[in-house]
Amino acid sequence: MRRLGLAVLALLAATATARAQNDGGISDAQIRAVVERVAHHQLQPVTDGDYPAATSLEQAEAARPPQGIAWFYPQGVMLYGMARSTDLTHDAAVDQFVVRHNQVTARYYHWLADVQQKFGADAKDFLHSTKLRQLMELGTLDSCGAMGNALLDIMMRHPDQVTTEEREVLARIADWIVNRQARLPDGTLWRPERDSSIWPDDLYMGGVFLVRYGLYTHDVRHIDDAARNIINQAAREQDADGLWFHGYFEARKMHAPFKWARGNGWVTVTLAETLSAMPQNDPLGPQLIAILRKQVDGLKPIQAPSGLWRQVLDKPELWEETSSSAMFAYGIARAVHRGWLPASDMAIARHAFAGVAQNVTTDGVIKNTCAGTGIGMTLDFYINRPHPDDDPHGWGPVLLAGTELLSDRKPETP
Repeated sequence: MRRLGLAVLALLAATATARAQNDGGISDAQIRAVVERVAHHQLQPVTDGDYPAATSLEQAEAARPPQGIAWFYPQGVMLYGMARSTDLTHDAAVDQFVVRHNQVTARYYHWLADVQQKFGADAKDFLHSTKLRQLMELGTLDSCGAMGNALLDIMMRHPDQVTTEEREVLARIADWIVNRQARLPDGTLWRPERDSSIWPDDLYMGGVFLVRYGLYTHDVRHIDDAARNIINQAAREQDADGLWFHGYFEARKMHAPFKWARGNGWVTVTLAETLSAMPQNDPLGPQLIAILRKQVDGLKPIQAPSGLWRQVLDKPELWEETSSSAMFAYGIARAVHRGWLPASDMAIARHAFAGVAQNVTTDGVIKNTCAGTGIGMTLDFYINRPHPDDDPHGWGPVLLAGTELLSDRKPETP
């Protein structure tokens, strides 16, 4: 009888071990707790400023600006992640924070645009000193794409709360990305002023906005534009092992030398977002799925025992990086949910998030996220990049990954 009891206990232990392996070492409750902590860590009061009908530049400079808002691309990914997290948590405070943030930002833009029109070049220094400097000046995809995606997402979630000022901001961003941003003859987004470079980062900074804009306008041409950018960049940057080099120099016809983790993460997220929005019969879909599967096949053998990936993916001596690991978890989980990857790959995504969770404090602070990074030409450049506690680049990816892992597996608009 004692032997039978021991056998039962051994079977239960083996079953529990197998379940833990299938769950990637993290429970649904633990994933949800991480999402809630990170989302609430971002909450802060958002207050409107004073927007006088300024009759002089001095009067405009003296006006009280709004508080609690920001405009830079990690903020855009964070706001998008916060909005998406409410699909899981149904947290009204998080939802209304995003709504209010965007509405106050749009009112401030409307006022600043009036100041710009009234005072022209004389207002340049003042506009540069404001929290909306990047929106007022534009000039790069970093300055508008991620924030524009977050704005569009919340507008589509709450069409009854959309303001005229938000539509003005959207029009400014869409005009830049669709009509004015530098492109190569094949339509590829690029940075001619930065050594004629093409960045995988821009697949998110430009492409995800195009995806959301295509859904908003019911115009698949914008979604296909994002898809072609992925295909064009893959031809230049995706290696035989499936991993992507961190950029390409068009004038020199050569790719950058290293496979930076977050550069690859932007690719994975954008693939998932673009495929999610494409009509099922879109002829570009199979090409994107092939690019995604090839990348994931390259990621699988180099995932660290912790579940994370390294700062430079194929350099096992480098430190483990949180934001990229969350991006891979998000893209893989969504691809499994949509049938683009086999169900067995979900364990990879959950294992990645288990590693991510180890880098999230009880207060929602995220650790070991690489700071903003240009294209480096030496390995030391990537080794020595700062990775401070709570770097903004980690917020949105963690929210997106945790939410996707616990989604109901039904197809949805991204």
